[in-house]
Amino acid sequence: MAAKPRDPEAMLDTILLLAGDAERPVLAEALRRAEPGIRVVAAGTVRDLPDTLETARLIAFVFPEIVPAGVLQRLGYGAYNFHPGPPEYPGWIPAAFALYDGAARFGATLHEMTSWVDSGTICDVEGFDVPADCALQGLESLAYAACLRLFERWAEALVSPLKPPRLPLRWGARKCTRRLFAELAQVPEGASEEEGRRRARAFGSGPLDI
Repeated sequence: MAAKPRDPEAMLDTILLLAGDAERPVLAEALRRAEPGIRVVAAGTVRDLPDTLETARLIAFVFPEIVPAGVLQRLGYGAYNFHPGPPEYPGWIPAAFALYDGAARFGATLHEMTSWVDSGTICDVEGFDVPADCALQGLESLAYAACLRLFERWAEALVSPLKPPRLPLRWGARKCTRRLFAELAQVPEGASEEEGRRRARAFGSGPLDI
């Protein structure tokens, strides 16, 4: 189903922010400072979004819920997501998969949202070197900090009717999923000691509710 064409007279007047409990008040205030005349609706779940979306833009910050395609299609000014991983690692808990691969670089991505998770056009990437002794929690913290830097860099642009620029970058072909996480968290019988260490470093302290 194609998105309904936006009424050219319907100007951007609302920012819908999806974020966690700790982030919502801080990020909402930053958006209001960037554009004092904008209305910011901060929500902790998709269910709390308003029904009227024609004059709104959605911003999701390290947000675990999938935004339904019907909501995305009704947004007059699009939707943007801050993903705690670089384009090479789309999907769930990308830091774990980067550690398993032995990636030397990691980061965070700002991208347009589509009905397919982590597949929209990439707007910006904040990268950094992975510390040699980094484990999952540490890499996730570094990726979160990279998301905050991206947010600070783009807050003013995101409250503007204009779209952020688009980069000619592609998402990685492998999607990081809960199922793949669970599979790799199990060390197969006969695996080498090195393989066991790789999996323990990447998945050993991961979440249990997978």
